[in-house]
Amino acid sequence: MRFDDPALFALFALLLPAVWLLRRESRLARPRYLLPQLFGAPPLASRAGRRMRALPLLGLLRLIALVLIVFAAARPQATTVEAVKPAEGIDIVLVIDTSSSMATARLTNDETRMEAARRVARDFIAERNANGTDRIGLVMFQRRALVLSPLTLDLDAIDEMVEVSVRSGLIPDGTALGVATMEAIDLLRGSDAASRIVVVLTDGENNVPDITPNQSAAVARATGVRLYTIGLPSNVQQVGVGFNELTLVYMADETGGVYFRATDARELAEAYESISELERERVGDEVFLTTEELAPWFLMVAGLLIVLEVGLRSSWWRRVP
Repeated sequence: MRFDDPALFALFALLLPAVWLLRRESRLARPRYLLPQLFGAPPLASRAGRRMRALPLLGLLRLIALVLIVFAAARPQATTVEAVKPAEGIDIVLVIDTSSSMATARLTNDETRMEAARRVARDFIAERNANGTDRIGLVMFQRRALVLSPLTLDLDAIDEMVEVSVRSGLIPDGTALGVATMEAIDLLRGSDAASRIVVVLTDGENNVPDITPNQSAAVARATGVRLYTIGLPSNVQQVGVGFNELTLVYMADETGGVYFRATDARELAEAYESISELERERVGDEVFLTTEELAPWFLMVAGLLIVLEVGLRSSWWRRVP
């Protein structure tokens, strides 16, 4: 049980006079003198004495009724959870680097960086597909960015694009990180989703000066888009040439996102899983509640107590010596 307007409990201060009257009636009900009686005769006014001693009960009924009225004024409510489901969906644009280094360098003995990126991205898409409320867009980039899909709920189509189309060699080689991020932000401009994010995966350094990563981060911040960046460095101990980790860190920090360093397939999968958890926590769940107002029940009991008090005062307690 909860109270919709608990501030009205301050009305209890107005009941202090009623408590004082109740104590006064209790004192008046105490016998102050004894009446003489004949030997063997029943006690004089014994019934009246009992009524007199029980008189404070009427005041107690009145006090309880007033307490119930104050509770009713505070609007007690009983709530029942009818359903819990994910709240308004998340709009996500996946940005995947398809430069030649992604296709040639290996993340594990069995997979190149490109193969691991496709596999983990597809797992991420499958999880979003299970929710049924998230939309995903897809951008790949090398020397320029290529929008493979705008935001859509058809995540099966997105999954197929990742499997078939996300690969190196379809566009000139290079790393247009800033341009690709700006294209992803542009896909989110008309979105009214509860959360709008861009997930950028790259193993290189921006080498296309048209739009810098810092410029795209500034636009993302201004439009309320969070950037999650995932870096695949070429050396675990020391960042290799052609990979600017500080840029990826800046892009994430500037927009309220997070940077992830992935040196193997396990860390890459964990990065996507962490992004899922962070965004789901931001959006939360939508809970449907059924609320029942309990104030009428409190008022009904209070009314019955008042009627009982009035009835007793006008009948059994009508004449009290």
